[in-house]
Amino acid sequence: MRMSRIFESFEFLDRGWDIRILENQSLRSVFLSLLPLLFLLGADTFIEAYAIFRLHRFNLPIASNLLVFALLAFRYARMIYRRLPR
Repeated sequence: MRMSRIFESFEFLDRGWDIRILENQSLRSVFLSLLPLLFLLGADTFIEAYAIFRLHRFNLPIASNLLVFALLAFRYARMIYRRLPR
């Protein structure tokens, strides 16, 4: 009978976020979710730029969405790039 190491379960919990995402989804589905995310990022950027330059107004909710979409798109794009075969 083989006994497990004492902190083996904690090493399982201490995996990276990209490994936890790819447990439930394939890399293809992450890429396909990145495509609409990039579209929303571009649309929000256009709307915010239009509001700033044309209407001379700064819309904080759209700017916060822009920040969230940019962070998610950056993380997903880096994860996909790291998983590509070399």
